[in-house]
Amino acid sequence: MFKMSIRNKLMVLLLTVTIIPITTSIIITNIYIKNSVTDESIRENMNLLSLGKSNIMNYMDIINQTSLGVYNALNTPGSLFRIIERKRNTPAGEVDFADRTIINSHLLNMYQSFKDIHQIHLQLSNRDQSYLLTRRFFRGPERAAYTIPQSAPAGNAQPFLEATHQSHSYKMQRNNSDPKEMVFTFHRPVINTPSDKVIGYLSIDVSTKALFDISKQLYVESEENLYIFDAHGNMVYPAQPDLSGKKLSEEWLNTIFQKHEEAGHFEWKDDSFAGIIMYDKMKTNYLDWTIVKLQPYSHLYKSSSQITRLNSMIVAVFLVIVVIATLFISVHFTEPIKKLISYMNKVQSGNLNMDIEVKGNDEIGILTRRFDAMIHTVNDLINREYRLEIANKTNQLKAMQAQINPHFMNNTLQSIGTLALQLKAPKIYSLVASLGRIMRYNMNTNDTVVPLSLEIQHVKDYLDLQQQRFGDKLEFSFDIEESTNSIVVPKMLLQPLAENYFKHSYEKRSSHGQIRILSSIYNSGFLVISVEDNGSGMPVDQLEQLRHQLNKPLNMLLQGQKSIGLSNVLMRLRLYFNESAKMEVDNLQPAGFKVTLWIPNDTNDKGETTS
Repeated sequence: MFKMSIRNKLMVLLLTVTIIPITTSIIITNIYIKNSVTDESIRENMNLLSLGKSNIMNYMDIINQTSLGVYNALNTPGSLFRIIERKRNTPAGEVDFADRTIINSHLLNMYQSFKDIHQIHLQLSNRDQSYLLTRRFFRGPERAAYTIPQSAPAGNAQPFLEATHQSHSYKMQRNNSDPKEMVFTFHRPVINTPSDKVIGYLSIDVSTKALFDISKQLYVESEENLYIFDAHGNMVYPAQPDLSGKKLSEEWLNTIFQKHEEAGHFEWKDDSFAGIIMYDKMKTNYLDWTIVKLQPYSHLYKSSSQITRLNSMIVAVFLVIVVIATLFISVHFTEPIKKLISYMNKVQSGNLNMDIEVKGNDEIGILTRRFDAMIHTVNDLINREYRLEIANKTNQLKAMQAQINPHFMNNTLQSIGTLALQLKAPKIYSLVASLGRIMRYNMNTNDTVVPLSLEIQHVKDYLDLQQQRFGDKLEFSFDIEESTNSIVVPKMLLQPLAENYFKHSYEKRSSHGQIRILSSIYNSGFLVISVEDNGSGMPVDQLEQLRHQLNKPLNMLLQGQKSIGLSNVLMRLRLYFNESAKMEVDNLQPAGFKVTLWIPNDTNDKGETTS
């Protein structure tokens, strides 16, 4: 009884039409906000990374220019380059004071030209001479066993940057009171031009303060993470003494290194991080670093989550109001209906002489008054033997209908055709003849199977009538193999396939409509019939659904088949030829739709037509 109650149905309907749209709106709004926030955040962060990349590369370019000071006054005997070239094979103990003073002066000029330099190390190629200039002292020449880091380019002929590490003495003697700092090092090989022979190495340790200041402007420390790595995965930023010289073992880092794009982003989710990863690569002849920014979903969707919570609170308040209003409306609306049902129950019990009380002037009130009037009328008609009169009139009507039969319609069409010839209107005669053949074909229920030639003629008559309707906007053609005309097929096989074009595709076309019907014998085993059109085709998802429907077994096709569509055609084929008959549907390129029937070529064994 609960399911049949109009009151309950009305309550469910009102709640449904309010809750579902509101809930759907919230969901769509939330998805839209999340997508918008994500796109906007990615765009802003990629611009921010690009700006940070530009600032860092400009900063590194200053260091690069400073390191080129080793080549200043190249042709002057007292230049740093000439001293390195001249003294590179001299033992440390044999370097005179004048040359040591000149080297100190040149290194000091470099040191003072850039405020972020922590120390400068110069090592000649034979390792017998090493010089170290810090803010507190100048030491050298000494024999030191310092070797270039493994991250140096092959051949050691190109400058490169060493990732962040703690400063050291390059294996030279130094005071223990000298402070250690986190630095990154610019290594420049001194080349004996025009050859590529390396005659020394200039190493500039640069304080990370300025680099870190630039990096800190690129992210929110409490919510996001930012990393800078070199090409070997060594961490440049953030610099942590316990991670110095170590690589970060994160799978997303390998993903970034495998990407060929200079900049990009992707989503990532694992046990350690879930969110958006953005990166931008910095590459020059001396620099190969990558900036990586990790933005977790919790931070990305923080504002959208607040909006969603606010919307949910507002919706909850409105839903309470809707529920109360729904209860009131449903009770107020259904109370007169319940009274009317009570009156109907009394009428059903045989009480036709009661007076019905009507209060409202709305539709239910009108319905109640009409019901009251109807009861009185029925009561009068019953008293006048109305049932007998109805039976007589029904019999008379059936007798009149039985007089109109197919022969009358056929004779009428023949008369119209004769009149068309008399009036010299052969086109009208042709159309009437086509219509007549269609009617006779459809009215002849004795034949369940016919030769293919009759099916072709029937669909041609149908297309002739359609062409008269659409004029030169419709073209059709037949490509029928002669040997297929006598093959017996189920009746009404092709016309539903042609009609399918006019139902679903013809009105959507952008050019003249075209339909083509073909038949052939395939390997003497199958009759293949194709119906092609140039319509809009079918969306991929709907096409897959149709194919799934057509692949169902016969017992499932038989359920609920009342139309004469594609499924019905396939069902009748399988009833006649079992599972050996099949139907294929495809979209044509650039536009169009194609239905192909595969019919076993043994129709003569299946049955014959009857006349």
